[in-house]
Amino acid sequence: MITIWSAIVLLMGACLLHRVGLILYRIFFHPLAHFPGPKLYAASYLPYLYQNKITGTLAKDMLHMHERYGPIVRISPTQLAIEGSIGWPEVFSRRPNVPEFEKIPTFYGARDGIGILPAQHDDHRRQRRLMAYAFSAGALSEQEFHLAHYTDLLIQQLRKQTASGSPVDITRWLNYLTIDIISELAFADSFSCLDRTDFHPLATMIFNSMRASARLSFFQHYPLLRPLALLFNRDMHTRRQYYVMARAKAEKRIAQGVDHPRRDFMAYVLGNSKDGSRGMSHDEMVANARTLIGAGSHTTASALAAFVFYLTQTSDVYARLASEIRSAFTSQDEITIKATAALPFLHACLVETLRIHPPLAETPPRISPGWVVNDRYIPKGTPISIFQWATTHSPHNFTDPDLFAPQRWLPADDPLYDARYADDNREASNPFTTGPRDCLGKYLAYAEMRMVVSRLLWNFDIELVDGQMDWADRQRVYIVYEKGELLVRLKPYLRDAE
Repeated sequence: MITIWSAIVLLMGACLLHRVGLILYRIFFHPLAHFPGPKLYAASYLPYLYQNKITGTLAKDMLHMHERYGPIVRISPTQLAIEGSIGWPEVFSRRPNVPEFEKIPTFYGARDGIGILPAQHDDHRRQRRLMAYAFSAGALSEQEFHLAHYTDLLIQQLRKQTASGSPVDITRWLNYLTIDIISELAFADSFSCLDRTDFHPLATMIFNSMRASARLSFFQHYPLLRPLALLFNRDMHTRRQYYVMARAKAEKRIAQGVDHPRRDFMAYVLGNSKDGSRGMSHDEMVANARTLIGAGSHTTASALAAFVFYLTQTSDVYARLASEIRSAFTSQDEITIKATAALPFLHACLVETLRIHPPLAETPPRISPGWVVNDRYIPKGTPISIFQWATTHSPHNFTDPDLFAPQRWLPADDPLYDARYADDNREASNPFTTGPRDCLGKYLAYAEMRMVVSRLLWNFDIELVDGQMDWADRQRVYIVYEKGELLVRLKPYLRDAE
């Protein structure tokens, strides 16, 4: 006769045998078993999920994994990480007679698949077409006044903040700037972060929302641990607040209609959405508004903060760039999108910033259609990720990968060209990704960064405060960086002193 205790023991034994059998299957017999990687990661989802969704350390640890295991690494029982020099051309780019490596719609937290990020095939092409002109050079030139206005408002606020000589958290102010710019350009209605002298909650809402999504995905994988999600209830609440705020901004602009006097981003979308079958639905507009605010502010602010961090540590680069900007213009009004595009060293500095500190340290994964990558067959349905930070910090792709060296992007006839970097694999750095789903806002991001950097250095000398040298190293990654405060001293530049 089997007692209750005997039944419990048998049940526990069966569960243990099942778990052991599952682990052995994953390590030795799974379709991905022949791909190299840490055995613990092959046996269980826990190491990958914990590092990537809870501690935010995997994106940088992938550099060491690629160095040890090679360009394709198994990072969970069912997922692979591919080094960017291979992944960009073979996974992300469009190739003749090769099926598309699709996105994972649920990765973006959109279970209904609404919006340009999770959209597939025709839906994605339709939404991208409707939004494309809003991000073109022609459309941006119509709104350049607003880009300059908010940059000048930043300068004014920084002058007030530095009047006492106290350090300034430049990260905070760059967050305010990029939020105001994208909300003005997209909805003709700024969040007015720069108009305030106290802290604006939206500056942290955007990142906290992304971190909350990451942590939520961890607990969705382990239902028994879901009660522990209460430990992160603050992030979850912030995520809901951000969604409400973004929706309200979108709803207000949609209600104003296509006849709004401003040619903002929504004007183009609304104007092309009168035909419901070819246009964008109301729900798509709302979902894409949230994407615009997040992608258009946080990533650009991260890049600008990283630019300040690395520039202030490299005195020769700082001197060359400051000289290029200050000698190119006779007044601040001359600092325009077109004029700054003609500054080669500025462009090299920005490209180098995006290499050494790519705003998307981890690229959202793609799904293998059952195809060969780097001469290895990847089973259908396998998620594939590129960890950009690991790719651009690899010595296989870049000489002195941890060194901020804009000269690596200069042409050979430039006086500062350094032949040491002649063999760099420049195509390995793709901060805006590549292929048919690359970032729509690439032109806007470069134009915005050129304008902001040029006007900052036109007005100030910038010095990093002691104790900030580990600013980049201590950042955790949840797709984007958890950028902390970056304290600098700003000293008004005296043009008479030249």
